[in-house]
Amino acid sequence: MSLTLSLVAPASFTAPELLDQAAEALAELGIHVRFPPQLQARCRYLAGDVAHRLAVLQAAYVDPDTDAVWAVRGGYGCAHLATEIDWSRLPPKPLIGYSDLSVLLSQCQRHGLPAIHGPVMKEGLKLVAEDPTVRAASRRDLEALKGLLQGEAPPSVALSAITAAPDHRSSGPLVGGNLAVLASVAGTPLAFRAPPGAIVILEDVGEPYYRLERDLWQLVQSGALDTAGAVCLGTFEGCEPYADLRLETLFETWLTPRGIPLFGGLPIGHGRDNLPWRYGAPASIVDSRLHFSA
Repeated sequence: MSLTLSLVAPASFTAPELLDQAAEALAELGIHVRFPPQLQARCRYLAGDVAHRLAVLQAAYVDPDTDAVWAVRGGYGCAHLATEIDWSRLPPKPLIGYSDLSVLLSQCQRHGLPAIHGPVMKEGLKLVAEDPTVRAASRRDLEALKGLLQGEAPPSVALSAITAAPDHRSSGPLVGGNLAVLASVAGTPLAFRAPPGAIVILEDVGEPYYRLERDLWQLVQSGALDTAGAVCLGTFEGCEPYADLRLETLFETWLTPRGIPLFGGLPIGHGRDNLPWRYGAPASIVDSRLHFSA
């Protein structure tokens, strides 16, 4: 079964030729994308000023002939839109993306709208990458995205228990996203706050360890994780280590005193793997496996 998705550019600018190439590759997989008359109207490093990006987003939501709204990329700028959207007027059409989209996904969950944390449209280019392992991973994740949009649940994923007890069990809504983005909106009307019992997924890219710790500290001190049931780490692609410091130690330092169990090993983030999942949907951890819902 093929799908048709409306494209939006709520954050940074993308070279149009890359989007054309990605669209061609995605069509071979049965994923068809609809470009609006003017997807981007470049403004600095952004895909347009706030008014333009907002208009494209709103038009995508009300298009009756598309199955979902798909961000072409993240980068920077989504928070600008989140404070301007009239969330009560948006239809229940899924929004798909990750990274800077984390702030919009979080607001969708807050306002009862469906959202999917998963590959952005530009990553369709991975389908024609030279590395066969990248091509295979991209096909798997995009097929999983199609499955989610057609009501199928992703397969469960094995976790590594970092501080959690071997028999730990958690269940709650699945939320989270990019650590730096979520930390950046602390103290604003868009502030992320994990629902009671939530399983929080965190990932990041290109941040040295001291910045990761700074962002985590800010998130923790803001109360964002006060009622979380567990934290699961995705990938931290290209994050520069400090000496022999383990990434897990940063999270243990601030989560263990608060009694928040910590897991790792999720194939989610900016690296080769980015398994999609339905934002805010029920999930559970049983026997060190994360079980998703459709």
